[in-house]
Amino acid sequence: MNIKQSISNDEWRVKIFKALADEQRLAVIRELTRHSDPVAYAKISDLLGTGKSMISYHLKMLREAGLIEVTRNGQQKFITLNRKVFAGVLPGFLQTL
Repeated sequence: MNIKQSISNDEWRVKIFKALADEQRLAVIRELTRHSDPVAYAKISDLLGTGKSMISYHLKMLREAGLIEVTRNGQQKFITLNRKVFAGVLPGFLQTL
């Protein structure tokens, strides 16, 4: 079950806006827009100069809002931007970054 199926549209939108209401999380989204391939957690941490535990917290917020998807390959986790959510809820937003 994805997040949109478990809560109302308004609650989902609130989660999205809360997730985007932080400069570090916006920086993560901005960085992910520059990559078409999945990006490793560690690379995001290095690119933003933020500790891995803080990046994990921010990525959790973005994932819970449905804005990113996380996959695992062995012990590494990779992040991709969920462009469908942005296109459906915030069309044009990614182009403004």
